[in-house]
Amino acid sequence: MSKWNTFTRRQEILSMLKTENSLSVAALSAFFDVSEVTIRSDLQVLAQLGKLIRTHGGAVPAEYAETARDFTQTIKENSEVKTDLARQAAAMVKDGDTVIIDSGSTMAILARMLHGKNITVLTNSLPVMQELSRDEGIELLIIGGSFRRSVQASVGEFSAEVLRSINADILFMGCTSFDVQKGITCPNLNERITKRLMIDASCTVCVVADHTKSNSTSLINVAQWNEIDCFVTDCINDEDNALLQSKGVKVLLPLC
Repeated sequence: MSKWNTFTRRQEILSMLKTENSLSVAALSAFFDVSEVTIRSDLQVLAQLGKLIRTHGGAVPAEYAETARDFTQTIKENSEVKTDLARQAAAMVKDGDTVIIDSGSTMAILARMLHGKNITVLTNSLPVMQELSRDEGIELLIIGGSFRRSVQASVGEFSAEVLRSINADILFMGCTSFDVQKGITCPNLNERITKRLMIDASCTVCVVADHTKSNSTSLINVAQWNEIDCFVTDCINDEDNALLQSKGVKVLLPLC
């Protein structure tokens, strides 16, 4: 007889979420030796109580409500600003460059700006792959890994073998949040692993993020500003701008 009843199983799920960034229905079903239908019911009840956030195929801690939004929603948010930022970033790319493009809605828009260039692009982002797949002037290399549906990208250690053998000219990196003191952060450990590998593989690191990501932090540190060469954003106060410049970051403000 299983040691887990409904109450203890749900309490254990909440306990697991204190140390895990996300849990999948399939993994929980195997762990508790119950059906996926039972797990979905558990997660639905806990979500209704505000104890966690349901995602496609699993759950994340309740405090990740903002970061659990679906990609199809985030790409529509602040789209005009993201387009201007992406256009500014794309202007940095020259024919012959090897470019790494990170995941995220702004990165997907950036990919649209690269058509017609003779470049090599490495990406873990499914929307970027789809955008560039028919452009014969672009050599497209796919970075594999565990697929994270909320950002429509592959992440984790599976990307290591590819990225450790690459010398890219420039990385365009998105982020969930940034702070001028604490740097770039994200909510998921596997996502952080991939971003760090991308940074290490690139001569120039360019973060592209609009002001809605500012003055906030997520669970996991990705990079400090002294590791960032260029920052493309739409709005930053003079004091913060000066601080980033003092750390060696070139700040580009296409909307100013």
